[in-house]
Amino acid sequence: MNGANLARQWTVLALTAGVLLGSAATMWAQEDRFFPKTKRLGRAATEYRDDDIHVVAAHHYSQRNHDSRWLLIQTAVSTTRDLTIDRQNISLVTPEGRVVSLPSQARFARDVSRVRPVVQNAWVTRHDVLSYFNQRDWQESMRLFALDSGTVLTNFVTDKDHVAVGDLFFDAPTGSWGPGTYSLVIERDGARAVLPIELD
Repeated sequence: MNGANLARQWTVLALTAGVLLGSAATMWAQEDRFFPKTKRLGRAATEYRDDDIHVVAAHHYSQRNHDSRWLLIQTAVSTTRDLTIDRQNISLVTPEGRVVSLPSQARFARDVSRVRPVVQNAWVTRHDVLSYFNQRDWQESMRLFALDSGTVLTNFVTDKDHVAVGDLFFDAPTGSWGPGTYSLVIERDGARAVLPIELD
């Protein structure tokens, strides 16, 4: 390879690297603007933290497998004051601005044949969302959903000493989830966390 060809290859590589770095910088700047107080923890995990609430959400399987009706988001939540977070305090906002509420256990149970494969296939990509909390030795299960028999709750309690951990499931209004950046919203009595959920 002569010097001219080598120089051209290095120029292409440098330009490609510049484009990739520019794209990443743009993406991170947009996250800072639209999702303040969030921190990336990897390809499909995000942390939100402020003086009221601390949330970690991971969706490694669903990021690339969202042609199902059901979206799975692993979640852990703690708050600096005692709060009871109800099912209706959790929602997913689509890129178009549509608010999708957390479904009821009854709706979830009616479609368990579709949910079960999602849970099984996601097992190998599960993320330890609890590891980002100092209170990880004091965890409580959210218990908002149950695949089989078991106690299901309509809310969970959070405080500064405990972390509530559980899987959140959302049912696609159109039968599947399109690509784009969604917003996971958890809010109660002035505490509000908004985290990006990116689907490829």
